[in-house]
Amino acid sequence: MDEVEAIVVGAGVVGLACAYELSRRLDSVAVIEREIGPAREISSRNSGVIHAGIYYPKDSLKTRLCIEGKKRLYDWCEARDIPHRRTGKIIVATSSEDERRLREIARHANDVGAGELRLLSGREATEQEPELRCALALHSPTSGVVDVHELAASLVREIREADGAVVYQTAVHTIRRSKTGWIVRTEDTMGRQAELHAPRIVNSAGLSALSVAEKSGLPAEERPWRLYPCKGSYFSLGPGAPPTRNSLIYPLPQGGGLGVHITADISGARRAGPDAEYVDRLDYNVDESRAERFARAVARYLPAIRPEHLTPDYSGIRPKLVGPGGGFADFVIASPSSQPGIVHLIGIESPGLTAALAIGAHVSKLMG
Repeated sequence: MDEVEAIVVGAGVVGLACAYELSRRLDSVAVIEREIGPAREISSRNSGVIHAGIYYPKDSLKTRLCIEGKKRLYDWCEARDIPHRRTGKIIVATSSEDERRLREIARHANDVGAGELRLLSGREATEQEPELRCALALHSPTSGVVDVHELAASLVREIREADGAVVYQTAVHTIRRSKTGWIVRTEDTMGRQAELHAPRIVNSAGLSALSVAEKSGLPAEERPWRLYPCKGSYFSLGPGAPPTRNSLIYPLPQGGGLGVHITADISGARRAGPDAEYVDRLDYNVDESRAERFARAVARYLPAIRPEHLTPDYSGIRPKLVGPGGGFADFVIASPSSQPGIVHLIGIESPGLTAALAIGAHVSKLMG
């Protein structure tokens, strides 16, 4: 049985960020990932947006870690030449009711310290985006986009340079207590089993985090959470779609997400999405019949969009802690008293990518 000082379950960006922080002060850290490479599940199946921390309650982990994580992420990318851009973002109100909500969002964002923000009149907004239908807009200059795959690869390099290990195609089979910590039995895709011993475990298994918590023996009364998988599909915008100058154009939040928005990634490819569809199984196919629904949603602020401008692209599934209409739920970063040395990360969805490096630092401090 191999011994290490910490085991991280899950090689998404958040798990890798935790492993990186732990590897800075521990001699041996191992990351276990069931997929064939890093960031294959939640991390790479989103918009790749660097968020400002505009929407979430003031004292929440989502707000604090998003704002701190944004700075850390920009610094990381600039120091390591990771492709990224501070594109800015505009949030659009298209009605008087939306205008009232947007002003409330602007006040809240300024109150929580989400960066410099400016309200734009409808006229100012359409000067920036001639195709836009807009009564009022909020501009967030510190929002941006990042190449998630390059970000994940840079974290893997840092972990390995610190003599850590990142092991793919390997799943957690069981976790049990030992006299000095925890024993994790793993099984790879060939059916081969191995055991790792460590005094510290980080459960960053994303959609499988509750399953890992159960395998660790965490009593049912200490894991009251439930995950509601929420699928978000994306459609690419073809060359005939109305032109946009801004990389990030958002409606107001709705339906369990931030609304169907327009993003342009590092390469300049434009997409519409995601929507929010609660599902009972993990299916990443994009239903092309949803194009009409997407076009209607986008047409509220980009009237020239048509279903024929949209082509199915990809989808992601978010581990939400609330179901439809359930309201706000914060990140769960739990270190149960009954499990010394274990931290469970549950329901790490948006803005998890932006917050990842701050989450890693927070978890490292929790572990002592």
